[in-house]
Amino acid sequence: MNTQIPLEDVARVMARLIDEGLIGGWGLSQVSVEMLDRAHQTCPVTAVQSIYSMVERGLEESVIPYCQARGIGVVAFSPIASGLLAGTLTAQSDFSHADDVRKFVPQLKPENLAANQPIVDLLRQVASAKGATPAQISLAWMLHKWPHVVPIPGSKHQERILENLGAAAVTLTDHEFSQLEDALEALPVAGHRGHVQVEGESMASWGAHEKRTRNAPSAS
Repeated sequence: MNTQIPLEDVARVMARLIDEGLIGGWGLSQVSVEMLDRAHQTCPVTAVQSIYSMVERGLEESVIPYCQARGIGVVAFSPIASGLLAGTLTAQSDFSHADDVRKFVPQLKPENLAANQPIVDLLRQVASAKGATPAQISLAWMLHKWPHVVPIPGSKHQERILENLGAAAVTLTDHEFSQLEDALEALPVAGHRGHVQVEGESMASWGAHEKRTRNAPSAS
């Protein structure tokens, strides 16, 4: 989002494009519920794209319920937390080369990788019981939890793409889901990126806007 251009102005342009039949709908990315509400009040939003995973759950506080109450889809990127929830990373994983954005991901700092290991161990335990992989369990969890959230995991390797697609065949029972949720709630997450970003900010600013999302419009 460009902070120099009011969201309402953007929404009015989108409404005109929809009225003219040039687009079918429009969406926002990485916004707070306050930003979303301002835009949606001007021109109904079709979808919100945002970071969301077992270790980045800020979206659950208000954005996801807001969208669910208004028929807005949520497109969740990085649902496997840049590989953390796949269980393939260790504290020795090196992301220092220039083209690897993972060196900026808070949960993947060496000290945080070690601190987040109990979450990975939990996923491995559940995955073993279900005959699945940790990554598949993280996706199945999301698909079970929300009817309007679609995860979009990314990968550079064919085997990972096929593994992620296999999550569609992994079904969690309500009891299994409840047990997993309770276990996740008991485990702290080390490192936080946040789901609000604006144009011109660096990756070092991740998480800077999260405190502003409190006291924002609710789903009602």
